[in-house]
Amino acid sequence: MKIYKAIVVDDETHALDTLSEYINKSPNLALSGCYENPLDALNIMTGSNAPDVAFLDIDMPELSGLSLAEMANSGIQVIFVSAHEKYALEAFNLHPAGYLLKPFSFETFLKTATHVCRLLSNTPHLPVNKPIFLKASVKGTYIQVMSQEIKYVEAMLNYVKIYTTSSESPKIIYHSMKSVERKLGGTNVIRVSRSFIINTVFIKLVEGNRVILKDGTDVSIGQSYKDNFFSYLDSNTLNN
Repeated sequence: MKIYKAIVVDDETHALDTLSEYINKSPNLALSGCYENPLDALNIMTGSNAPDVAFLDIDMPELSGLSLAEMANSGIQVIFVSAHEKYALEAFNLHPAGYLLKPFSFETFLKTATHVCRLLSNTPHLPVNKPIFLKASVKGTYIQVMSQEIKYVEAMLNYVKIYTTSSESPKIIYHSMKSVERKLGGTNVIRVSRSFIINTVFIKLVEGNRVILKDGTDVSIGQSYKDNFFSYLDSNTLNN
């Protein structure tokens, strides 16, 4: 039986508790995270170890569930959760897998969960090798780099350095790490610290809190990124 990773994002504690309980009772879902603050969930939903399913409350401070869904990786199946019918039309414009109107029973939840698992079972989950276009120093000129060519990205003040297999020198562009992370969503990359995004294809060794890439680059895993990275590592590890 295929088990799909699910997260819950809701600023109400009792709603988090209810959805967590329902997910834990569902045969095809495994709870991988609960977030009262949608900003805390944003890194997860735009990273390479994103969940399969996200239950998102709509009316939340700082960032609505609708906005969060728009910024998330395209492969995530979103189920909106709300106490208000008035958001339904706007929500369905984003083509979610479901809309749960609070309060709802476990039976109603399970019907929606079963539907989303069927959708996921018919969707191939392969890392994407997509073209990324970098603005060159000459105005109006763009350089194409395939995402699987990118070994790692390093922060440099208001710029980022992108190291690729096709060049010994990094490509330097004016961009934030968060923006780069979003644009590379659905590929093999994962954020491991404030300063580094790495392509998991080029990992040679993980030793404690260090990742050593095949070209010898040694990267420390940041405290805020440990859970996400080691969750990814665990899900791709063959144990003795």
